[in-house]
Amino acid sequence: MNEQLSIETPEQIDLSFQKAGIGSRFYAALIDTGLLTLLAFIGYYVNRNFVRELGDTLGNWLGALGGIIVFALFWGYYMVFEVTTNGQSLGKRALGLRVIKEGGYPIGFADSAIRNLVRLVDFLPFFYGAGLLAMLINKDWRRLGDLAAGTLVVKTARTDQKLTGTRSGTVPSVNIPQQALTYAAWIQPALVTETEFDVIREYLARRGMLHKLRRSELARTIATPIIEKMGGSEIMKNSNLVSYDKFLEEVYVLKTSETS
Repeated sequence: MNEQLSIETPEQIDLSFQKAGIGSRFYAALIDTGLLTLLAFIGYYVNRNFVRELGDTLGNWLGALGGIIVFALFWGYYMVFEVTTNGQSLGKRALGLRVIKEGGYPIGFADSAIRNLVRLVDFLPFFYGAGLLAMLINKDWRRLGDLAAGTLVVKTARTDQKLTGTRSGTVPSVNIPQQALTYAAWIQPALVTETEFDVIREYLARRGMLHKLRRSELARTIATPIIEKMGGSEIMKNSNLVSYDKFLEEVYVLKTSETS
């Protein structure tokens, strides 16, 4: 199977990813399942002692509550990490993987909730048997949870690097001195939609892997409609005066500062 995946966003921007194969996903799942199993054993030991100490009636209630907590732990673990760490559980982070939406955008709460509820079906009859079968017959190696939620797993760097040339799917926090901001006087972060911001973030995270010409073309394609929306059309008349790459970097920084 071809490991490369090309996605065209609604803004007609091409994003390239490397699909995560069965092997790397298996080891990531093994790490996550091992951690969850360890926590479950600890919880079982504590819960059993409570049941023994409190007697049958109250002990049975606590036993049932413990079962609910274990289910919430197994379901919530993945969801919390995927939503808060840009699609990476601890296992995926260790193997350099992350979950994204089909359009190339970061995974949201509803997407993660769906893919992880269906995980129960993927796990049948034991340790992702159904999920493995689904991945083998799917060209993008997507398990049933991915198909239901419209997500897929791709490869990314295992550690974040500096903003310029980073290979990670996330852009680390960066501060640009006020005197170094070229376009701050007319950048209006409030006009940047969440979709546009997601595209900018993805571009900044992957620009180090792009050829110089392709990087310049892509930066211009992303930046042009945003500049026009902010009333910068006059500046664009002389495109030699505009560094689209730097403009996108400043938009990212100012938008991040506005929402933090």
